[in-house]
Amino acid sequence: MIVVKHKDIFTFNVELHKINTHHKLDLHVPSVNLTKFQKGVYYSVITLFNFLPLGIKTVAHNTNKFKHELKKFLIKN
Repeated sequence: MIVVKHKDIFTFNVELHKINTHHKLDLHVPSVNLTKFQKGVYYSVITLFNFLPLGIKTVAHNTNKFKHELKKFLIKN
């Protein structure tokens, strides 16, 4: 939900380059060396969002649809 509500603080891969790749809907993972940063909320949210199925990531622009699809996915799995 953090990604959907605060899109302005996250960068999607499609914003960095215009090449149509398989991971274009993933969030850009910043390269950092500090373990403290990697264990933080910002980095954790990015990695969790990137593990979601493509169907859920495509509706990330719509809060209600995203919540509904995420809930279905979590109940199913």
